[in-house]
Amino acid sequence: MRYKKFYIIVLCLLFLLTGCVKGNVNIDFQNIDDVEMNVEILLPKSFYNSYATPIDELKNALKEKNFRDWQSEDLKKSINGVSYLGFNFIAPETINKLLLSFFYFNKQENNYHVEIDLNTINNIYDTSELKNISNYSLENLKDMGLEVNLNIIMPGEIIKTNVGKINNNKVQINLLDLLTQDKISTISLVSKEKTNNSFVINFIVIIILIFILYRIIRKSK
Repeated sequence: MRYKKFYIIVLCLLFLLTGCVKGNVNIDFQNIDDVEMNVEILLPKSFYNSYATPIDELKNALKEKNFRDWQSEDLKKSINGVSYLGFNFIAPETINKLLLSFFYFNKQENNYHVEIDLNTINNIYDTSELKNISNYSLENLKDMGLEVNLNIIMPGEIIKTNVGKINNNKVQINLLDLLTQDKISTISLVSKEKTNNSFVINFIVIIILIFILYRIIRKSK
């Protein structure tokens, strides 16, 4: 059974080498008391047909190898007209608490900060097996067009990041770009509380309505 699971892992990694695997590591800091993290792994439906690999066997093999204490859910998505099947692995409480230690609130600046060391990312997304297959490296995978993204959500409005791009108040970081460079050793993000303009707008609307009503009453007299 162990050799069979290793074989399944190798098949998955070989597909990863061709750029067919879609991966996302999602970290949500919106709840300042309870960080949530999950890892999405998607492979083309043709993978399971070509290698006669039941999806449950692949899921169990991945859980035993990398996600032993994680909860898992099946995923099904259509990307650019291609059907993908895969898994959503939900991090255990121990990892969520570890991530919470990288998050803090600066009272003087009234900002939220996240500082994550790259060693943590390496531990979260283990790529050691990839380096042992046909001498492929992370740089090789990057050149082949593979993308594995780290997505980080913060409370309030994200105003600064030292890596990746801000899109719809979420920072998206290409993990292969990040892990194949040597200039950045820490992911640093800053967000601030969103200003609530609804009170001011409502106040102005009320004043305008009162003024209009006053003019109508005066004219009626």
